[in-house]
Amino acid sequence: MKGSDKTRRFLSRVLRDYYSTIDPSLPYRFTMREFAFVYFDSDGMHRPVAFRSKADVKEFLREKTPLHSYYSTAYYSNPQAPMAEKEWLGADLVFDLDADHIPGSENLNYIEQLEKVKEKCILLINDFLMDDFGFEKEDIELYFSGHRGYHVHVRKDKVLSLSNQARREIVDYITGVGLDLDVILPYENIKIGQYKDIDNIKKTPRLPDKDEGGWRKKTRKLTSELLKRWNEMKKDEVIKEMEEKHGIGTKTASGLYRNLFEEGKWKKIIRDGVLDVFSEDRRMVNVSTFKKIIEGILKEENVQEIGSQIIGSTDEPVTGDTKRLIRLPNSIHGGSFLVVQKITLDSLEEFDPLNNAVPDFLTDKEYEIRFGDLPRIESISVKDERFEIQKEMTIPEFASPFFVQKLGAKLL
Repeated sequence: MKGSDKTRRFLSRVLRDYYSTIDPSLPYRFTMREFAFVYFDSDGMHRPVAFRSKADVKEFLREKTPLHSYYSTAYYSNPQAPMAEKEWLGADLVFDLDADHIPGSENLNYIEQLEKVKEKCILLINDFLMDDFGFEKEDIELYFSGHRGYHVHVRKDKVLSLSNQARREIVDYITGVGLDLDVILPYENIKIGQYKDIDNIKKTPRLPDKDEGGWRKKTRKLTSELLKRWNEMKKDEVIKEMEEKHGIGTKTASGLYRNLFEEGKWKKIIRDGVLDVFSEDRRMVNVSTFKKIIEGILKEENVQEIGSQIIGSTDEPVTGDTKRLIRLPNSIHGGSFLVVQKITLDSLEEFDPLNNAVPDFLTDKEYEIRFGDLPRIESISVKDERFEIQKEMTIPEFASPFFVQKLGAKLL
């Protein structure tokens, strides 16, 4: 018996056992959605499919045991008809955050990718959807995608009819397209001298006020966080970061460090929002120098690069697509054999896919596996049990589907 045949039968049995026992978790207004499926034994995607009842879905999953299951973010009058005849009625606003879209993700192992994309998901929900757009917790549904990311659904009446263009504008806002620092930073007039009873006034930028919203609020917050972080670092490390991330020359960076941290002016910037604190050292350091710091902040990965996780890598942006297919909740992801798991917003930080999204019915029964090429990770924990990766291993059933389908092992 070939290892690959045994492996295939094992995975098919896992799918069959899983779908014979679960109670399907169906999306809102599921009878108005299109469904689509991919199977082990057929090429391509089986679509369109529509269901009239939860019982129909349960029976379908039990009989077909799909490898991948999807549903449309859109609502249709006739979801099973060809696309031209469906009659689009509206669509959820959906964000698909995938570690594959994070710059540099190819240099991260699976666990590192999961942690990175979770950071982005928290940023998207808290800083953008709730703070900037004003959505409430009850407007947002969150799912682990089953593989390397998260799906964030905004389900509110006012977003259902948004056009593709309106949805793309939301993405543009989140990705910081067209940010103009001269618009973000307010300006004030300050007196820098006097000649014959005439004040010498200079127009100078400052940080946005504490009660500002949107990108102005983010700019002040991120500037404060950066200065606090730099204050805890060694001088040579700060100067190196100024040079490499913000394009500031070595001499200027040294002068800036002296002004900010040796003379303590960074505290005044955080407290009062005043940027023009370099009056005694204008030949080397001035407010324009500090504007470079802010420009660097707004280009950093934790702000603008979030857009690379929202935008799909092959076709239309997920958020801008009003007819997109997305993973079916509580289904198995065929690439990892983890469950597309619903998560509360409050539990996201503690959520561990390899603990919380492993199918519950899998047992401790042991299986022998072998790797062809070892995965790029030395050890991994599944259901709180740590495994050191070796060429040949004995592992419990609950870890086997993940090791086989995600890490590339075969059953012996």
